[in-house]
Amino acid sequence: MPVATPLFDRLPLAAAIALTLPLAALAATPKPTELDRVQVKVSTATRSERLLSDVPIRTEVLRKEDIALRAATDVSRAAELINGLRVESNCQNCNTSEVQLLGLPGAYNQLLFDGIPLLSTLGSVYGLEQIPAGFVDRIEVVKGGGSALYGPGAVAGVINLIPPLPARSGGHVQAGVDVLKGTPQKNADLRLDLVARDADAGLSVIAQRNWNNGIDYNGDGYTEITRKNLKVGGLQAWYAPTPGTRLRLDLQVTDETRRGGNRLDQPGYLANIAESLDTKYRRGSVSWDQEITADVDFRLAYAFADIDRDSFYGGLGDVVTDPSAPGYDPSQLDRNVAGSAASRSWRQYGRTHNPLHYIDSQLNWRLGAHALAFGVQYKHEALRDDNRTGDGQRLAVLEDATFHNLGAFIQDEWSLRDNVDLVLGARVDKSSELDSAVFSPRIALAWQATPNLKWRAGIATGFRAPEIFVEDVHVDTLGGEQVRVRNTDGLKEERALTTLFGFDWRSDPANPVWSWDATASYARIRDTFALGEIQRSDDGQLSQQRYNASGSDVLGAETNLGWQPSPQWRLTAGASWYRSRFREPQRIFDDSGDGGDTVIESRDYLKTPRWTGLAQLSWMPAEPWETFVALRHTGPMSVLNNRLGELHRTRSFLVTDLGARWHRHLGAQAQQEVSVAAGVKNVFDQRQKDLEVGALRDSDYVYGPRFARSWYVNLRYAF
Repeated sequence: MPVATPLFDRLPLAAAIALTLPLAALAATPKPTELDRVQVKVSTATRSERLLSDVPIRTEVLRKEDIALRAATDVSRAAELINGLRVESNCQNCNTSEVQLLGLPGAYNQLLFDGIPLLSTLGSVYGLEQIPAGFVDRIEVVKGGGSALYGPGAVAGVINLIPPLPARSGGHVQAGVDVLKGTPQKNADLRLDLVARDADAGLSVIAQRNWNNGIDYNGDGYTEITRKNLKVGGLQAWYAPTPGTRLRLDLQVTDETRRGGNRLDQPGYLANIAESLDTKYRRGSVSWDQEITADVDFRLAYAFADIDRDSFYGGLGDVVTDPSAPGYDPSQLDRNVAGSAASRSWRQYGRTHNPLHYIDSQLNWRLGAHALAFGVQYKHEALRDDNRTGDGQRLAVLEDATFHNLGAFIQDEWSLRDNVDLVLGARVDKSSELDSAVFSPRIALAWQATPNLKWRAGIATGFRAPEIFVEDVHVDTLGGEQVRVRNTDGLKEERALTTLFGFDWRSDPANPVWSWDATASYARIRDTFALGEIQRSDDGQLSQQRYNASGSDVLGAETNLGWQPSPQWRLTAGASWYRSRFREPQRIFDDSGDGGDTVIESRDYLKTPRWTGLAQLSWMPAEPWETFVALRHTGPMSVLNNRLGELHRTRSFLVTDLGARWHRHLGAQAQQEVSVAAGVKNVFDQRQKDLEVGALRDSDYVYGPRFARSWYVNLRYAF
């Protein structure tokens, strides 16, 4: 039933911080933090490197310094530090996560690594936690339709992970622990950078491991946090034989095992409910950047990704597994007994192979007031998904297909005047999943009205092709049975038209004490993909059909505030409001086929809160200390419980984090650093209180903060 939202939850988060941390006397420190980021170079918005202060399309940046302060170990945890991005857990059994952007689910975002699609369509389900923070120098986020540059998938925006390019030899060693409900989540990573004396070549080696036992929040014997063992290794190399030439190589090797549900000491098929994933992920890219003249340069890149995954989704259901409990029947646990629960569960294993190849080319030509860009990209992806027994015997081929996309774009960054920039762009894509090509235009205008104030406006398009395997196909479990998502015949692409208008203001362009920005947006989506109710097909399999709904509208607004009255104090706060609705009610539950009488329709996007926000107040009392208090707000949202056949309106959450970091520079040139970070995450243990329990739980009924209260400490040595 609906839960009233307190007025306090709708107040600016900066006010909440003022109540939780009284201002103390300012102390001197020789190393100020940097609020103003105008000198940061970005490339995502226009696919050309420009100063953040000059880029005509708004770009948000999260730097490695911000990530280090909060001791974020992977990209999924780092993304939570950006206003308007919400990292949501979408499975109680396996803890998969996605990033919501611009009020839309993760399927509408394009995730890039140095401008190249990082993950295959399958990898986007699980890949956020498999990208170590050590791989990233900064995260750039551009909101709004980006298909004019990046093709299919860039509907809500683009998240680009920029790798570091060290200027000297060095590296770091780091280890930490995060104690959650009495269970340690351990992590360790190292990075070694070797740079030539003239800085014309370099090699970086990266390794990381994260591991923990399963964690049960509500004491029902079933995990909410999976048992996990993640091992990542990577290599980054570059070579500049001439001042105008750069060659780059990036490689990543990931092995991960995760197991959720109950009876973790038993094989998955003997659990009442289990989700088990054994993933081998390989990714790499090679790129060539060449300056031909002072006004002409080009880039050529090739990337690949390969996922090989063994999986289990399902279990025995509510079969009694305790020999001392009433109703225990050992034959139900014998897979060789025909008709037993174990014989059915033995047939719920899977094997998936998903390779991807990507070619990217771009030519840049600066001609007077015009900066022209031309590009061609090609993507080829395959999927083989098998249903198997526990010993690897193939029972059925669920998917065996390939698809590809060829796209070409042109863009003109036109300096109309010294203070006015116009961006005109268009792209054409031909997907193997579509009968005709898709045209995606974009226009953006930036006006530096005063030295302190810049206005921005833009209209951008985006689309999603009905590809054969996206994160929607992630297998849920309901009552110990698999639930698979299928495309309806003749599924059309989604098309979106997004309009954005906003401003950036700084109290002083060179050294601002205050900064403020705001953006309003409206996205109109045609032929929106929607999931129908769960039904049982003729073969007995539970499934959901993905179909084209009538369309949807997303109206939103975001604002960010920055305040740095002195080198010791820094406040950042932001709030977002989005209303994401279908134009017509969608049937999301109907049990009439099973003899019931419940039909539920809704216009709201599920698991999409209207209000979110975050804030952080940092205080450097004196060298070498830095402390912070942070707030993260998630407003009420609509969530469907498929087991109960009920549509719930959740309560709001306000998560508080507290932490401190001590660091000391060492050596004659202070190039070495020792640091210790410690704190408490989710101090007041804000989390979902009505989690599903037992073997027949609906694994999709999960919302709110991903992690309960925890204590963490992180040790780091950089050299």
